[in-house]
Amino acid sequence: MTHIDFIAEIGSNHGGDLDEAKRYIEASARAGADAVKFQTLTRDGLIARFIRDADGQVVENPKYAAFGNAGLPDDWHAPLKACAADNGVEFMSTPFSLAAVDLMEDAGVSRYKVASGDMTFTPLLQRLGATGKPVLLSTGASYLDEVEEAIATLKHAGCSDITVLHCAASYPPSWDDLNLSAITTLKTATGRKVGLSDHSPGHTAPIAAAALGAVAIEKHVTFSRSLEGPDHPFAMEMDEMAALIADLRLLEQALGDGEKKPAASEINRRRNLRRGRYDATTGHPSADGDTWLRPQWEADERVGK
Repeated sequence: MTHIDFIAEIGSNHGGDLDEAKRYIEASARAGADAVKFQTLTRDGLIARFIRDADGQVVENPKYAAFGNAGLPDDWHAPLKACAADNGVEFMSTPFSLAAVDLMEDAGVSRYKVASGDMTFTPLLQRLGATGKPVLLSTGASYLDEVEEAIATLKHAGCSDITVLHCAASYPPSWDDLNLSAITTLKTATGRKVGLSDHSPGHTAPIAAAALGAVAIEKHVTFSRSLEGPDHPFAMEMDEMAALIADLRLLEQALGDGEKKPAASEINRRRNLRRGRYDATTGHPSADGDTWLRPQWEADERVGK
């Protein structure tokens, strides 16, 4: 039975409050998450302050002034990792710079997540690959050849354990944009483990992804979608996350090992379910009888079974 890894993406929903970040870790652990994930970034390390306009003139970038993502301060990594350990979940944070990788290496993280927008950030991929640690590669807004090139870069740098996350890089995406069948395409084309980084509402996409072979599911989480902040409106609330994780654990059991064989509970029923040959006149079992009947019919059985 394959374990489906659930990553609770806290991201910036802590709002710059360390105690709130710890409360998110504790609540995510209670809901059954395997890992909690943040984002290690700074505005100056991510957003260009100046851009060229339609006329080619250098102008102030409005996105720079509007940027409101509360990244993870350097000195938060150690206490949050300790809090995660105390609550039995893995601490993760997506690095958005080379310096962030060094910071998390010092913190002793076990694996990394690459954001969709950094699939072509070659220096970052090379730095992550050089750690030799597992990498979750998010692939929103990408073509298959770009995914394959990113995998090759990570592999060449030293990373052998790469999980490819299908993603629709909209917040939230429309149902038409999800294209969950691409999970199968990614699994076949890359030969890698696959998963889903999901921003859609509810359970539907994660459950479908798991049925298609996803071994990792990432969802943004919040205490309330009514809270102010860029990631709260499309995030999953804690009770919803707990219900989804419970369903994923049932699905793990239901998916089984893929071998077509009778279940243990079916073994003793095989004789009663299968027809045998009977003599039409005497009603006795007969190797050359001309009537095919079941040997026993249980009152609570239905014909369709």
